[in-house]
Amino acid sequence: MKYLGVDFGMKRAGLAVSQGQLATPWKTVEGKGWLDLAEKISQIVSEENFEKIVVGLPEGQMGKKVQKFINLLLKKSLDVVSADETLTSKGAFKLMITTGKGKEKRKSDDAVAAALILQNYLDELTG
Repeated sequence: MKYLGVDFGMKRAGLAVSQGQLATPWKTVEGKGWLDLAEKISQIVSEENFEKIVVGLPEGQMGKKVQKFINLLLKKSLDVVSADETLTSKGAFKLMITTGKGKEKRKSDDAVAAALILQNYLDELTG
């Protein structure tokens, strides 16, 4: 199965991919807001033939906004699941420091957080 991992933000989303059991950071998509991001991600899913979208779901107010984003994708008849994203941004930040990413690159590389979200989901599947 071909998976797309998403670390959602209000103007930017990090994306990761997997066609097996290993998630890889892919790219970051910019948008004018969450409606625009939902449209762009829907288009990417169609063009790249992703079979399932795994969206990181945070807690609190941002979690409610992400759930609305997920609902938009579901209305487009996409196969979407949410996955706990607790501490993935911190984990991505630590990973980028460990691998020597510069300060500016660390600020904008949401794709690494998306890869951690997707990898955690894949790991739970294989339990």
